[in-house]
Amino acid sequence: MSAPLIDAIIKAENTEQRQVAADALAAFAKSEGLVKTVAIIDSLNPLLENKKSVPHREGALLALGSLANTFGQAGEPFLIPQMPKVFELYSDKMVVVREAASVASKAIMSLPTRYAVRLLLPVIFHAIKESKWHSKIGALDILSGLTFSAPQQISAALSDIIPIVSETMWDSKPEVRDQATKTITDCFNVVGNPDLISSIPYLVGCINRPEEAAECIHQLAATTFVTTVEEPTLAI
Repeated sequence: MSAPLIDAIIKAENTEQRQVAADALAAFAKSEGLVKTVAIIDSLNPLLENKKSVPHREGALLALGSLANTFGQAGEPFLIPQMPKVFELYSDKMVVVREAASVASKAIMSLPTRYAVRLLLPVIFHAIKESKWHSKIGALDILSGLTFSAPQQISAALSDIIPIVSETMWDSKPEVRDQATKTITDCFNVVGNPDLISSIPYLVGCINRPEEAAECIHQLAATTFVTTVEEPTLAI
């Protein structure tokens, strides 16, 4: 019964109409329950992979975003596995598809409980390390968002996050470097150690510009740590 609704998404004349059709599909899926929704998502996968049709790719992404908004956290188990495909479409040649990928990823990544964040990080890391530059920026932006929605979980994972994001700060694309710098700054800020706050610009600058390492060491040496130094601070 979902086929006509998916067909309506594909045949919509523009993004606005396609979004309306995607919302209708999500409402139908909600009425049918989780089991049938999994089948609906399976039917969206060929659309995501259709290299020849922009409406197919954009429509599938809008549908995933609508499903995330409609189901909320109940949709986490069947929507999170779609993230590798969504990250890949951040690098689509068509702007409307890239924009739809951004909308879908932010909707899906808003679903996980804070306990699931650690399981999501490998998906984000893979996109940062292996994807094209648009996808890297998207993954870095999502990681920045998690520093606000799940700061404790990001703080606990800094020893894994810092090496990967630091390497991206040397990317050949200036847009990637800029986003990586913002992301690592956001990650450093979750530590919450008041003694370290004033040194964060030096630490970020040291990664971007190794010639500033001496100044960074001098700044840290002059810091008196009153607050207990725990693992996240040591990771930095």
